[in-house]
Amino acid sequence: MVAKVTLDNTLGAAFLGMCASSILIGIAIVQTHLYYRTYPRDWMYQKVAVGVLLAVAIPHMVFAMHAVYFYIIINFGNPRGLQTVIWSFKVQVIFNTLTVIFVQGLYAVRVWKRNEVGSHFSRILPAAVVLIVAGGWAVGLLATVESFKQKDFTNIDSMKTVLKLIFGTATCVDLIIAGAMCYYLYQSRTTFVGTNNKIFTVMQYVLITGCLTSLSSLCTLLLYATMPDNLVWIGMDLLLPNIYLNSYLAMLNARKSMNEKEASGSDVSNALNNIRSGTAIRTDLGNIHSVDDKMSPDGIPLSARFTPGFSKQYELEQPIPSKHVGV
Repeated sequence: MVAKVTLDNTLGAAFLGMCASSILIGIAIVQTHLYYRTYPRDWMYQKVAVGVLLAVAIPHMVFAMHAVYFYIIINFGNPRGLQTVIWSFKVQVIFNTLTVIFVQGLYAVRVWKRNEVGSHFSRILPAAVVLIVAGGWAVGLLATVESFKQKDFTNIDSMKTVLKLIFGTATCVDLIIAGAMCYYLYQSRTTFVGTNNKIFTVMQYVLITGCLTSLSSLCTLLLYATMPDNLVWIGMDLLLPNIYLNSYLAMLNARKSMNEKEASGSDVSNALNNIRSGTAIRTDLGNIHSVDDKMSPDGIPLSARFTPGFSKQYELEQPIPSKHVGV
């Protein structure tokens, strides 16, 4: 059954999508500020990546607002103008695609770094993840090129296959990345209950954020597949880059709350037990908000089973579990 085309499911859907996207970009700005204030000693690559993500997301919002203003205000009541694909709509597709593939690339880098820390892991899985993400980039580039060829919304059917491919690919890539990260976290379990609890907490964050982005891409795909004659799917598509951005920032900022929970639950009793048992107490945990000390470059903890180079130097400290688990 073909849905009737109305102002609600065309201009109305695009307007609501832009409004929701504006709220998300505001949340992303707050999260970015919180990240830089909380983790001033984080890996420089990570800090630059967060800045680049925000620098890409803001122009996307600006061009999306210009496109919606063009259709709702300038060409209101002008059917011929409403059919035109304005240049700003095409440009926002570029920044939309860049945000999604950049976030997926950052997740892929974390999977690869996790494999480097755990040298006993097979390199097949991270290599497969990197190849799949690269395939997603190729699909995103194809969609961007095809969108610039469109001059009229009445010809949107010519992109039917490309649109289904890009949303379906994004869904699959997100699920694969989340699964790979959970696998490595699960394999990083130790003999310490506290550390394992923290690892499972991180896995929950990974699954929640991965499922959120996957469901968003899947929802956009289903909207386009079931209602290709209206623009409801475009309203959802305007949200996608900011959902990806906020999910990644939430992953980074979640480290503070996890470290604070651990610090509040273990301190005095564990220290007394360690003193009585004659175990050396670590003194390098003064800044629980930083992931620099004894870490790999992306904040992954270098536990005893992954760091043969540190085993002799910190031999007396091995019974003490690491206070950090990278997200």
